[in-house]
Amino acid sequence: MAAQTVTLQDKYLGCITGAAAGDALGAAGEPLSTTQIMQIYGGRITDFVTPSEQSLSRGRKAGQVTDAFSIPYFLSQQLFLNHGQASRRAGEEALRQWGESPWFGPFAGMTTRKVVNRLKQDDRQEMWSYAGHLGNKLFKGHYYALSSNGAAVKAWPAALLHPGDVDAAIAAAVELTMASHDDPLSISGACAMAAAVSRALDGNVTLYAITEAAKYGAAEGEKQARARKDIWLYPGPSVSRRLDMSIDVAVKGDANAMEELRDIIGSGPAVAETFPVAIGLLIANQGDVMAALLDGVNIGDETAAIASIIGAIGGAWRGAGIFPKHYLTTVDQANDFDLKRFAGQWLGLLEQEKNG
Repeated sequence: MAAQTVTLQDKYLGCITGAAAGDALGAAGEPLSTTQIMQIYGGRITDFVTPSEQSLSRGRKAGQVTDAFSIPYFLSQQLFLNHGQASRRAGEEALRQWGESPWFGPFAGMTTRKVVNRLKQDDRQEMWSYAGHLGNKLFKGHYYALSSNGAAVKAWPAALLHPGDVDAAIAAAVELTMASHDDPLSISGACAMAAAVSRALDGNVTLYAITEAAKYGAAEGEKQARARKDIWLYPGPSVSRRLDMSIDVAVKGDANAMEELRDIIGSGPAVAETFPVAIGLLIANQGDVMAALLDGVNIGDETAAIASIIGAIGGAWRGAGIFPKHYLTTVDQANDFDLKRFAGQWLGLLEQEKNG
């Protein structure tokens, strides 16, 4: 039987719904371990739940998103204002505005918090307080604090700017990522994400094609980043190599693939863990987006980021219909969003670009 064609409209809504719902579902489990999630919630998390006091989202309602979706949401608004022109300045302005939102306090990661705090002040602040120039040796010794998953979770807008045009999505992701993550590893992860989503938006593609796009994006993004003069180099594992490792683990088809990926690749804040493990979960679940999403929610540690990445890629690939209908309404109501309208704004921007 031939695969049913999913419209671009449905793919855009799917990407957005998946990114938001994955984040909101994973919020309850972050930064708990798999065992803690099982103990606190009485089993695996399978739907929106009120975050426990042990979670990073304590005090918030079921269905509310974290930084994983709210930052790219603000970034999207800035891209609408800029008529789809991706730039470092657009990324900085989005972060400045996000820094005034209720999400900043509880959810800003170490890298993003430093950048936003700098953007709130004038340019006289010495540069060692900004982004990759951080002077704290302990902070710099933890590479994940610099090359973090924040680069990847906010990369899907670059793909929505360029559906099916992987190279253009990569170029946009590089510019937007430089606003907060000015190192080759972060940019590699962001470009892997942008490339995967861009490819997923392109008609009836296979998971293999999406994975190959991710691999290409990781390698090309790092290459482009290292060619820049305004880049900063940090120690840390390769996104490309970890992605290869994750794929190798996933294709074995182990019944305990989630645990294997968590223990071998990791599910922590480093972009070289978060993005590869998300792709690994999609492969291990043989393209079953919902099964992969729920594994991301229950894998432990950076559950919101991992599930948001899976949701964005899976939704762009399969369309909004892959998710339960209440995902959209729950997220809309909990966050005062209108994600259908939001998707419509993206499609309107795309139409404007086509018409010149």
